[in-house]
Amino acid sequence: MSADSKADDRTLVRRHLRLDHMNQLQIEKLAEVFDAEPGVAKVVVRKHWLDIDYDAAQLTLDRVIALLEAYGGELSADWWTAFKAHWYRKREEKLRARLAREEDEHER
Repeated sequence: MSADSKADDRTLVRRHLRLDHMNQLQIEKLAEVFDAEPGVAKVVVRKHWLDIDYDAAQLTLDRVIALLEAYGGELSADWWTAFKAHWYRKREEKLRARLAREEDEHER
């Protein structure tokens, strides 16, 4: 994780995503990019997998996917990966909504 960002344990999420169409050079570059991304606590990129822990208050799955695609990769098109990605997005939405409610209550 970059030195200027700290992951909050309450919002730390772990994602295990299957990848398609990545060569070793793309994998190495992608790992460097994720290492510098704010909110990333841990990232492991292998030929067919991305394991990433990040602060969902700072980073979103959609941003992770956009970075992945910018470096020539993509999420696997299998139904299980699509199902997990949808579920991850919903969990992140609920988490950010809860954080917003907590912030509103704290400000009062």
